[in-house]
Amino acid sequence: MTHCLNGACHCGAIGLELTLPRPPEEEVVGACQCSFCRKHNARTVSDPRAQARLVVHEPAELQRYRFGLEASEVVLCRRCGVYVAMLMTEAGKAWSTINIDALDERARFTRPAEPRDFSGEALEGRRERRIARWTPTKLVGWPKE
Repeated sequence: MTHCLNGACHCGAIGLELTLPRPPEEEVVGACQCSFCRKHNARTVSDPRAQARLVVHEPAELQRYRFGLEASEVVLCRRCGVYVAMLMTEAGKAWSTINIDALDERARFTRPAEPRDFSGEALEGRRERRIARWTPTKLVGWPKE
């Protein structure tokens, strides 16, 4: 049985849909220890068996931010400032880890967030880990770079 969850940034310019293979109460919640995620007190979820869709309703409000090794980009709303997801694209494919606090049913993620620190990871290992562990993602209404 799959579990479909919806969400968006605060103003609705960037929407998201997440289909999980198990109930949110059973999902492992992560707490990345990078400075960006710590400053946002982010709690994230990723599952390679899940599916995500990031839907840009208002392309002018999409803000993408890269830092560190620039292996991925943060998806933010320019208007309301909400951090929606971390996204990695490669060879026409996309993977993400979703900020569960952007989901409408965020309270269903009841497991304590597990701290994760990947600061010592090399760029190639980081990409391989994300492809193996992050959620396959479809980008809808995404502006061309």
